[in-house]
Amino acid sequence: MSKRIIAGIAIALGTAFGIGTAGATETGSAVTVQYVAPADSGMAALAPTGVYAGNVTASGGFTGDVAEGSASAPVTIIEYASLSCPSCAKFHAGTYPALKSQYIDTGKVRFILRDFPLNESAFAATILARCGGAQAYLPFAHHYLSTQDSWAFGDDWLNRIETIGKQRGLDAQRVDACLKDGALFQSINERRKAGVAVFGVNSTPTLVINGQRYDGRSDFGSLSQVIDSML
Repeated sequence: MSKRIIAGIAIALGTAFGIGTAGATETGSAVTVQYVAPADSGMAALAPTGVYAGNVTASGGFTGDVAEGSASAPVTIIEYASLSCPSCAKFHAGTYPALKSQYIDTGKVRFILRDFPLNESAFAATILARCGGAQAYLPFAHHYLSTQDSWAFGDDWLNRIETIGKQRGLDAQRVDACLKDGALFQSINERRKAGVAVFGVNSTPTLVINGQRYDGRSDFGSLSQVIDSML
């Protein structure tokens, strides 16, 4: 990744929050205030309560949501996550497997993982997760979350992110093209800002359940009680 792209990520992160990246937090608890965007808000189209269709960019990167579970499920859960967030990694190692087996795979919950990168390494990892297209997005994202300690926190995070991308089937040219893809970069940044505007997201993971930001605990027991109340 060129210095120009890294600088662009840093500027985008600061602009989204208006306070610089230090003002955004990565926590395991969502904030308590629920916020609903006005019906005429342009941001609402970028952060729908259902699936955002997106498109394929020039590099082959996919900008839309990849949903798991039945389209007719009575409960839709959107998780705003940063791939470098330890609490997100913990959620996907602990809560998510039970959520998937008991609710997603049984048609009760439709689950959407939505990007909310909070630092440069997460932003770059998100770009490469989307670089492989719609089918590869979730496997890439889950891999980055499950191997977070191996890439997210060292000085050589960019090389490690690129190495993982290549190990999972992206050749060097594709990696370079995606990291320089302005449309892919802009889509991630715009939809991250929409998460702030529409749902008031300011930490990760943040869960939105049937259109309302969830302010409770994200352990499976607490989450299952909320889901069961909506079935």
